[in-house]
Amino acid sequence: MKISIDDIKNAKDQSLKINFDNKIKDLSTEGNIVAELVFKAYGKYINASGKIVANVKLVCDRCLKDFIKKIEVDVDETYMLGHLIPSEDAHSGQEIELKDGDFVTEITGTDELDVDDLIYQSVTLNIPNPCVCDINCVGDPEMEKYMKKEISDPRLEVFKNLKIKEEGK
Repeated sequence: MKISIDDIKNAKDQSLKINFDNKIKDLSTEGNIVAELVFKAYGKYINASGKIVANVKLVCDRCLKDFIKKIEVDVDETYMLGHLIPSEDAHSGQEIELKDGDFVTEITGTDELDVDDLIYQSVTLNIPNPCVCDINCVGDPEMEKYMKKEISDPRLEVFKNLKIKEEGK
C-alpha cells in the first residue's frame, strides 16, 4: 500500500489516518497484520506514528518448533523530503552528539510513502533475539546427540604426544 505525499499535505490539518488490516509479502503471520497509523506533514518532514499488532510465525532457537508470537509495535518514524543538507559539523572531524530529531529517513525521487515497507521493518526489527517459544524451553533432547562436548579430529592425534625441546637444554 502506498500513500501519496500530496494526499498527506492536502488532508485536513495535513494529517492522514490509515487503518491497515492485511498481510505483507515476506512476513509470515497468522492472520492479518493490524495497524492504525497517522501520517502528519510538517513542512519538509512527514511523521508516521501509531500502533502495529501482528501474530508472527517463528521458529524456536532452542527446540526448533514453530510457534506464534504476538508482536506489538509503537511506531514513530520521521521522513524528510528532498536531500539532506550536509552540516559544517559533519566535515570538521569533530564528534557530534545525535539527538532524537537526527534520526530521519530521507525520501528522494518518489512522491509516495510505502506503508507495507514501514510495517515490515517495524515488525521485523521487534522480533526478539533469541527467539524462544517459552522462557522455560530447554530444547529438543534429540539435538543433544549432535552437540558433542569434545570434537577431535583423528588426524591431529599425533600432536598430543609432541614434545618441544627448548634451546640451550
